[in-house]
Amino acid sequence: MIVAGRGGGEGVRLVLETEEAMLLSELADQVDSVLLLGEPDDPALGRLLPSAYPDDAEASAEYARYTRESLVDGKRLAAQQVRDATAATSENGLVEIELDQSEAWGWLTFLTDLRLILAERVGVDDAEDDETDVDAETRDDYLRAAYEWAGFVQGSMLEVLDPTDA
Repeated sequence: MIVAGRGGGEGVRLVLETEEAMLLSELADQVDSVLLLGEPDDPALGRLLPSAYPDDAEASAEYARYTRESLVDGKRLAAQQVRDATAATSENGLVEIELDQSEAWGWLTFLTDLRLILAERVGVDDAEDDETDVDAETRDDYLRAAYEWAGFVQGSMLEVLDPTDA
């Protein structure tokens, strides 16, 4: 994968291998599945849509009543943008995607949602766990690799969108 800035600093250009594009599309389907079919007690869904008032069930339910549908719609739209962009085919085994800033931030929303779901599935509880090895018997290596790869993509895009001179 290659992540680069677009001309004039107005977005992101991604160059993906066909397999990477297919993986992103499949992962977008998985995010959609959690949002649409996730059980209310699914911890991954809880990470995507956390309780606004964890100590007040009534207030939390009221908040969710007014916001949940629009939050889910926004997350599903971000996943659909990824599916649409990765559907392009190429003859040379590469998929080139040009994203303006708005589209790139939609992708970042999707990548955040994806990483929250994967973190729950592999047992990453907080930022410190992100750097430590999770017990090998309880971790799914494929999901862990996808989690780390999505973090790489996310970080690369952020560097292009918000470069800092350190």
